[in-house]
Amino acid sequence: MTKEQEKLVTANMGYVVTLARQYRSDILSTNDLVSEGAIGLMKAAEKFDLERGKPFVTFAAPYIRRSIEAAIEKVTTDSDVRSTDESLPVGSRNNFTLLNVLEDVNAEKADALVEEDALNDDLLACIDVLNDREREVISRYYGLKGWRQTMAEIAEDMGLKRERVRQERDKAVRKLKKAANGLKN
Repeated sequence: MTKEQEKLVTANMGYVVTLARQYRSDILSTNDLVSEGAIGLMKAAEKFDLERGKPFVTFAAPYIRRSIEAAIEKVTTDSDVRSTDESLPVGSRNNFTLLNVLEDVNAEKADALVEEDALNDDLLACIDVLNDREREVISRYYGLKGWRQTMAEIAEDMGLKRERVRQERDKAVRKLKKAANGLKN
């Protein structure tokens, strides 16, 4: 593992702990889940391309989850807990059922909420660099208000020429890229 990969792993161990806590169970201790998640984190670090610009934590999350889930599945299978009865007690203290251990796939993921909040904060910070017209063009063109419009539709609604809308969009995109690069540093 390279120094950069080691730095990624070290810097994101707190995230692994957060994910491992989502899978709390009597089958595996939190430490075991963190260890399994760390294995997934290391796999992600080895495959991560620093040049792509995608946040590492976004890239690593599926690897971490798969490692944790595979460990739980293996222990569950090895323990002959194969019943689909989710109310069966699991563990020595019988204070957890299989339902407590299984991930609720319909529940919002804590990491997804954190990532979405971070992206929203970044977007809001960046969009403030735009003037009103640029903000309006970007919002309409990229559907930030819930619907996307073509440049022709935007031009008609705003009383501009289509070419002017393109120029405003391009200028706004350049400003947003510059602002986003400022956030990374």
